[in-house]
Order: sequence, then structure tokens, then C-alpha cells
Amino acid sequence: MVLAPTKLFDARHVQRIARFRPGQQYSATALDDLRRTLIQTGIVASAEVKPVPGAKPGTVDVAVAVRPAPPRTIGGELGYGTGEGVRAEVDWTHRNLFPPEGALTLRAVAGTQEQSGAVIFRRNNFEGRDRVLTAQLSAANLNRPAFQATTFSLIGTLERQTNIFFQKAWVWSVGAELAASDERDQIIATGQARRRTFFIAALPTSLIYDGTDDLLNPSRGFRLGGRLSPELSLQGDIFGYARIQVDASAYRALGERVVLAGRLRFGTIAGAPRDAIAPSRRFYAGGGASVRGYGFQAIGPRDVNNDPIGGRSLTEFSLEARIKAFGPFGVVPFFDAGNIYTSPLPQFTGLQYGAGVGLRYYSNFGPIRIDIGTPINPQRGDTPVTVFVGLGQAF
Repeated sequence: MVLAPTKLFDARHVQRIARFRPGQQYSATALDDLRRTLIQTGIVASAEVKPVPGAKPGTVDVAVAVRPAPPRTIGGELGYGTGEGVRAEVDWTHRNLFPPEGALTLRAVAGTQEQSGAVIFRRNNFEGRDRVLTAQLSAANLNRPAFQATTFSLIGTLERQTNIFFQKAWVWSVGAELAASDERDQIIATGQARRRTFFIAALPTSLIYDGTDDLLNPSRGFRLGGRLSPELSLQGDIFGYARIQVDASAYRALGERVVLAGRLRFGTIAGAPRDAIAPSRRFYAGGGASVRGYGFQAIGPRDVNNDPIGGRSLTEFSLEARIKAFGPFGVVPFFDAGNIYTSPLPQFTGLQYGAGVGLRYYSNFGPIRIDIGTPINPQRGDTPVTVFVGLGQAF
């Protein structure tokens, strides 16, 4: 590997992300793959990858020349959901502050129910292609119907990621988390306010299979993922439990203008009673990425003040038809259902149903969605109409 002088990375790093090794048979396809991979890093504006005569007869070397891209980016996101309110996020990133591919991101969130800040270190292609090492230090204040939590956390993860350039069939993640959380909720039986501090250590892992044809807007195939997080909690006494969640979704095209999409989700928390688990770590349902037609986290058991209290298990399913109407616009009728349970195993009783219609604008960077839903069998206090605005499909 011959690399023209650059401050972005060295020849060893380029070799690490190439799909070929010294001594292998020459492949023009492999060189083109390397060129696209270099550009996909985000710190390269253009790349030239070409064969040159090697040191020995009958061999070739690979010459690489890159032109740097602007290293700093500023991004933002604005969303709204019934029960969530307005949420605005802004971040600043230097994508190669710690070569090779070591990025630093400063992120802030301001919203009616969430305020947070984070410092994130991220190294792409860490010790291998498509592996990402991340370390995050964050502080957040969450005001939910079920609880109010002020949390400081330190999280580290190593993962194999997918992206729109090179969609992966298998992705995985392993990590570690330390958190201190000051949380306020109500005693379930009396509704009396209380305040507790939890110290939590967790080892979250995930494994996901993606057999769809498109990462952002699939029209065929299916996805299946599992998440496991063994956790230790200190609140008076030390106790352990495990949070487990399984997600599945499938997509089928009916002609050129209609895609049927379905989703299932099950979750369980095993090893500790619900009231001992920090409110912010329990399962909740309802909202734009859950059961539309209900407010954010509004589904499930409630206390004497009619506030949700979360649970130890979760059941959800969704079905929708994504119809291309005209040009870049589409409509999406949907039907969702789900519930939260106090038992450790998910059930299918007492489901809350929601239905509605969504609007889609298919932009160059992904679908922009507006979903308007209504609860079919509302609980006391549920609003008759909910609205969710965001980027990307619901699932």
C-alpha cells in the first residue's frame, strides 16, 4: 500500500479497512470498494485508488491519494409528539480530531420534557472495518408522565454498524454503562411523591439481522433483533436483573406503489420486582415509535393519580400500508396495539389499540413523516387525537 502524504490517516489504517490483503490476487472491484469506503468515512472528499507496478515482477502495489473533506459539521433536528412536546437537538462534530477517524461530538438537547448535554468520542473502523468504538459522557434531565429523572452516565460501546453505503446483514453491539440517577415518582398504592437515587451498572449487548432491501425505506425482506442488558442496581441494597427485548419487522411490496409493513416487539425484565427497578429503566408504551394514537409512555398500569408507572414486560405490534400518492408524497394508514404488564412475561391481554393515517415526504435523505392517530379504546385521560412529526419511517 502506497499512500500519498496526508494527515488523515496512515497506510496501515487504509490496509485495515480494505477488503484485500497483501499477496491476494488483484481485483479491480476490491479497489473500487476501497475508494468508496474512504469517501464514506466522511473525512475524505475524493479518493484515487489505482494499481502501480510492484517491487517484484508480476506484482502490483496499490497507490492511494485522498483529498480531505471539511472536518467540522454542525447538525440539528426538530421534532414534535403528543405527550413528548417539542424536542430540538443540535450537535457540533470534528470528524478527525484524533486521527485516524477519531471524532469528537458535542451535543445538546432542549425540549419541553428533555434537556441534556453530551460529549462523545467516536472512532470509526476501530481495529477492523465497520467497527465503531464510542465513549460518551452525558447529563440529562427527563420529565415524563411516569417520572422525573436527572441522570449522569458514562457509556462505552464497541459495535459493528451498517450504513446506507454498505448495508450489513448482521450487526452487533457490546458495551458497558455506569449511571447515577436521581429519580422522582409516586408510591403506587397511595400516589404520594417520593425521591430515590439509583446507582446502576449495565452490560448492554445486541444482535440484529437485516434482510431488507433498503436501510431507510425498505420495500421487502425482514429484520430481527435481540437486546440483552444484565444490570446491577444500588438503591439501599444491591440487586440484579436483566432487561431483554426482541424486535421483528417485515416488508412486502404490492406492486410499485404500495408496501405492507408489520412490526412485533416483546420485552421482559427478569430478576427484580417492578417497584425496585428505577422508573427510567422500566418498560413503557405509547407514542410515535410505539403505539400511535396514545401519548408518549401513556399506555399501561397507572397509579391512583392516573399517572403511568411502567412495567416489567411489553407487547406491541403494528401494521401499516405505505402508499405512494403522487411525486415524492405518500399516505400511510396504520393500526397499532400494545400494553405494559406487571408480570415478568409479556402477555396479549388488555391491549390498547390505536389507528390513524400518516403523511410522508420522501426526501433525498430519508422520509419525513407526520402521523395522526386516535385511540380506539382509550383509558381515562387519553387525548382523542395525537400527532407525531419526525424523520424516517415509524419502523
